[in-house]
Parts: sequence; structure tokens; C-alpha cells
Amino acid sequence: MNQTKTNIIANFAGRFITAILSIVFVPIYLRYLSVEMYGIISFFASIQAFLFLLDGGISPTLNREVARLSAFPEKAQELRDLSRTLEILCWAVAVLVCVIALIASPAAANYWLKSENISREIIREALMLMSITFAFQWSIGFYTGGLYGLQKQKLLNIINVFVSILRSFGAFFVLVYVSPTIKAFLVWQLITTVLNCFLLVVFFWRKLPKTAGKPHFKSTLLEEVWRYAAGMAGTSLVVLVLTQTDKLILSKMLTLEDFGYYSLALTLVNTGIGMIVGSIQTTYFPQFSQLVAQNKIDELREFYHRACQVMSFFLIPVVSILAFFSYEILLVWTRSPEIAEKAYILLTLVAIGTGLNGLMHLPYYAQLAFGITKIGFWQNVIAIVFLIPFMIYTTLHYGAVGGALSWAILNFSYTIIGLHIMHRLILKDELKRWYLEDTIKPILITAVVLLFCRSIITLTNATTFHIVGTVGVLFLLSVIISALTLPKMRESLSYYIRKTLTRFSYEV
Repeated sequence: MNQTKTNIIANFAGRFITAILSIVFVPIYLRYLSVEMYGIISFFASIQAFLFLLDGGISPTLNREVARLSAFPEKAQELRDLSRTLEILCWAVAVLVCVIALIASPAAANYWLKSENISREIIREALMLMSITFAFQWSIGFYTGGLYGLQKQKLLNIINVFVSILRSFGAFFVLVYVSPTIKAFLVWQLITTVLNCFLLVVFFWRKLPKTAGKPHFKSTLLEEVWRYAAGMAGTSLVVLVLTQTDKLILSKMLTLEDFGYYSLALTLVNTGIGMIVGSIQTTYFPQFSQLVAQNKIDELREFYHRACQVMSFFLIPVVSILAFFSYEILLVWTRSPEIAEKAYILLTLVAIGTGLNGLMHLPYYAQLAFGITKIGFWQNVIAIVFLIPFMIYTTLHYGAVGGALSWAILNFSYTIIGLHIMHRLILKDELKRWYLEDTIKPILITAVVLLFCRSIITLTNATTFHIVGTVGVLFLLSVIISALTLPKMRESLSYYIRKTLTRFSYEV
């Protein structure tokens, strides 16, 4: 099995287990913590995303540079020195961010969040605990990027699965047998995050190429990567403004309970779609970077389209099912008709927007492999000028649905405008192929088929078994449609069928 397949399988396996744990345990946490408590955690996650801006592009820079330098054995010492240099910067910023978050926690508890049942003191303590956890979570992102650059996905996912199991089952034990409070829950999250960070530190340095000398901090190495890091930081800034504004507006305007419903829809989408997108992009980005470094552009073209079709094959069926059967999925997941009724439209819109965003990830990472960050930066700046006012308007007038609708429109515009600009600078003449072969055909056919099925299938008052069975069959149908309409997937399917038939004939 080649390394690409091994990495994809490792990433999917690790993220699938983590996703299952999240799906299983979130309803349990809600039982003990309430939807309001979940809203607090989701609010901090949005603030945390903004604080990641201070990263300055350190983590993605490490990912790219590790992938690039590891292709040249003679640069092992430079790789270790650069890793130590970026590591020191990462921890310095992590401490700074932690202090900022700790200072801001009382103000957020007193003046921003609206709670009807939770005291300000409890909210303040929760935010402060999450602030400390965030410092370690920040550093986890750094070492994760390094291991991805080394293409050690199998090891990384073993660590992640181990910690996820410990975190989920441990949190359940704490809530049931120790204390059913958000403070106890967050203390356990902090403990497991520290453990996760420690394991990644140890294995990252063990897997770097060995050299005779020790790694040292060298400011001169920053001169070679600062432009890329600065470009990444600038792009991250405008992306986060676009993707987090709706959450911040909603956290201010809505009660924590209503914001919790919105957050549930995001959790389900990010768990399913995030698993797919994260698994695939982290597999292909280091290889994009190596092909660019070795100037194998023709090979990159074919590899790029294969990667995009792999993304479509896994992503389109999941997004389609989430969009067309959002109410039924929420009902089965939460066992609450009230939650399903309040969140299903949100789930549909967020799934569509996030799915389109997922299709854009590999084109975006192809840009980064070439060291180009200006495309993403400027297209997002323009989007802020035109789309943010619309997002604020729709959120003010339509609440959570307005924010979700804005997210879907934003990502649809990216697939039209952003890709056109990108393919004028790199991988020229590949745009038409991306649309016709990589995405549009499976999207249209799957949507038409599921829309027809949605119109003739009635799941009102259906049992859980009936809902799961029906949605499961339609999901498999969507997978088959994707496999047959994507050229690279169809070739692979034909190859494995012929191989299986040949082996069967030989055995007979």
C-alpha cells in the first residue's frame, strides 16, 4: 500500500473514531451540563479562533517547511534548527494568548454572555479554565502541523485516538461519579489536553531526522519564512473575521440556550465534514509541497485532480444527506423533537456552506504549496467589504438562520470567484476540468436523486430504526453516484472490480 493511501486511511480512521466519540458523548454532556453550558463552550471556541491569529502563521509554516526540507536529507540540521526556532515562538505566543484570555474572562462573563440560569461566577470560572487549556491546545496545533509535514499521520492518529477516548470516557466518569458541573468537566479537559501536548512534543522531536548537533534557535532562519508566515497570518485574519462574525453576533444577541442550538448544528457539521476535509487535506498538502519543491508540475496537475476527486467522493454524499435529512438526523442524534425542530434549518444551511468550503480546501492548499498566500488574503478582504454587512443584516433580522445563510452564500461565491483567480496564476487551464470532472456532475446528480427521494419518502412518526435504515440506504446510493460520476474514482473502482474478478476466476 503506497504512502498516500496509508495516510488517508490513518487520517480517516483516527478522525472517524474521534467523530463517533463526539457524536455519542455530546448528548450525554448535554444531559448533565445543559444547552446553556454547551453555549458557553461554543462561545469560547469562537473567541479561541480569533486568538489563533496571534499564531502568525507559525503552525502552517512548520507544516510546509518540514514537508519541503524533509525531501532533502542534507538539510536535516536546518530542519531541526527551524523547528526549535518556531517552537520557541509558538510557546511564547501561547503564554501571551493565555494571559489575554484570562484577563478578558471576567468582562465576557459580566457584559457579553446572556444567561438565564447560570451565575456570572460560574461563567467566569469556566472561561478562565478554558483559557489555560487553550495555551496547550495552541501548542498541540503546532506539533500536529510538524507531524503532518513529516507524513507521520499513522502515529499522530494513534495519539489522537488514545487521548480522545481518555477525554470522552473520563469526562463521562467525572460527570457521573465525581461532580456534574462544568468546572469538573473543564478540569478534566485541561488534564487530557496537557497529556496530549506532552505526547506530541516527545514524538515530534523523535521523528525529526537525526543529526550530530543539537537544535538551536536561529533568527536568521526566520528571514527565509517570515513572508510566508505573514501571508498565512493575514489570510487567517480575514478568514476568521468571515467565519466567526456570525457566532460572535449570535452569542451577543441570543440567549445562551438559543446559541447552544446553533452550536449543536455546527458541532454535527464540523464533526462529519471536518473529519473528511481534515483527513484528506493533511494527506495531500505535504505531497503538493514536495512536488512543487522538486518542480514536478505535470505530475502535480494529475495529482491535484485526483486529490480533488477524492475529496468530492467522500464529501458530497455526507453533505447531501445532512442537507436533505437534517431534521431526521438531529432527531435520532439528540432524541429531542424540540432541538430537531429548532436546529434543522440551521443544519441544512451550515452543511451546504461548509461542504462548499471543504471543496475549496485542496485548491487553497495548492496555492500554499507554491508559497502563494495573496489570493486567499485579497479575496477574503473583498468578501469582508461586501458580505459582512449582509451577514450582520441577516443575523439582526433572521437570527441564527441569517448567519447560516450568509455562510452558505459566502462559500458559494468562493467557488465561482476564488477558483477563477487561482487558476490564472497556478495550474493554468485546469479550472474547467475542476468544475466538470471534479465537482459539478456528482453534486447535481446526487442533489436531483435525493430531492426526488425526499419528496416521496415520509419519515413522520417513523421509528429510529426506520429512519436510520432509510437514511443509510440513501447515503450508500449517494456514494455510488459519486463513484460513478468522478473519472478517477470510476477508474479505481473498475480496476478493483477487474482485479477481484480475475482473482476469483483464478481460484475457481
